Amino acid sequence: MYLKRVHLSICALLSVAYAEFPLLFPASSVYQITSSLSVPVVIPDLKLFWDWGLQMNYALPNKPASFYAATIWPDEFSRRGKRQLRNETSKYVPQGTDMHPSDFTAGELYESLESMLTRYGFDESCLLRSVCELARHPFDDSLQNMLTGLLTFTLTPSLHEAFAPSETLYREVYEQAEQQGFLGQNCAELYANCKVDFLSAISSLLS
Repeated sequence: MYLKRVHLSICALLSVAYAEFPLLFPASSVYQITSSLSVPVVIPDLKLFWDWGLQMNYALPNKPASFYAATIWPDEFSRRGKRQLRNETSKYVPQGTDMHPSDFTAGELYESLESMLTRYGFDESCLLRSVCELARHPFDDSLQNMLTGLLTFTLTPSLHEAFAPSETLYREVYEQAEQQGFLGQNCAELYANCKVDFLSAISSLLS
């Protein structure tokens, strides 16, 4: 009777080992959640919405090892791994700062905006001109809303002070553009390669 039970147990294990797992998916399968948030910008006689799109992707399990959660089932290397993670993070985060390694610096943000401008056929100096124009002609108090607040914060280097220590050149160039506009200089002449005044177009839309 005992041998019969052992035989049945072995057969059951073999059947499980060679069975197709219903919880496994083809390789590279992804479960995607997409959501969006739309917020109206209050402007008299106009309809304007500020939209955020959020997308989350989760890799679906394609082999039994995918169900192993290292954070839940730590092994003998878990303590060492945590210590190494802290050491790796400290290399990129200067002491006394709250900046996360994945955060954008102002230089990285401005560089990406410059690249976007050039992809659409504009000169990259249009971003500098926009900084200058905003310092010279800030948005009127009657036009204050989420959109103008975001633009003001992004295009005013003295407000965010988010340049990394290694981005000295970027910081000097953009702070100079802000200072020139604040002093009333002609931004169109200073940045003659940029033929478009984006802020005037936005102000015309909002007014």
